[in-house]
Amino acid sequence: MAIPKRLKNAPLIEAIWQMQFNVPGAGDILAGQLYKALQVSHPHLRHTPLPTINIPPIVADMDPNLRFAPKIRLEDPDSSFLWQIGNRVVTVNCRAPYAGWERFKEEIVQTIGFIRESGLIQTTERHSLRYIDLITLEPAPDLSSLQLSIKLGKFQIGKNQLQMRVELSDDGVGHVVQISTPTKVGPIGGQREGTIIDLESYTPQEKSWDAMVSEIESLHDRSKTFFFEQILTSHAIERMDPEY
Repeated sequence: MAIPKRLKNAPLIEAIWQMQFNVPGAGDILAGQLYKALQVSHPHLRHTPLPTINIPPIVADMDPNLRFAPKIRLEDPDSSFLWQIGNRVVTVNCRAPYAGWERFKEEIVQTIGFIRESGLIQTTERHSLRYIDLITLEPAPDLSSLQLSIKLGKFQIGKNQLQMRVELSDDGVGHVVQISTPTKVGPIGGQREGTIIDLESYTPQEKSWDAMVSEIESLHDRSKTFFFEQILTSHAIERMDPEY
């Protein structure tokens, strides 16, 4: 099938690039260095400690839910971008309204350059692209916009509350798909309800900096292809006003 260049009625809430590493103590130093480096292009950048900053690294390492949790947030109030840094993780987040892939990629590559220049980390354990979408084509709970069929005994699951997570291997790329319906997003008073599709695409092997940068474009293409070919129905895509 033809893959749309974009959807005019885009369901995207947030796009996230994540890099995981295993260098004790690097995260704390890296947070300060990234803050200084990013201020050149983001002069109003804000430095905010997150609640997890008070958790000792040895405790966080023992809990898989905390091992890659961010401790510091760097946020630019004048743009859609923010950065998060933890003991073993760095993320670049682009919130709605989405700035577009080329602009997002520019921030990712620049951030990789800053991390590389710091000399704190030599190789990465894993990097990924994650896209979180809210589908609101039908009242939630609803799965009719997805290429998903679930049955439990005699019960067909389609208009029922659902939370699921599945990991799939796709020719060298891993995809983690999480689906939740119904889900509300947004501030109180302006919340929207729908079905959340959380898709993370990654390559698990250790990477050099050059290999990671050269892989970002193909990882984006693989994630985008998976979303349109394997998750959304053709009818749902047409209702979102695609551009080819």
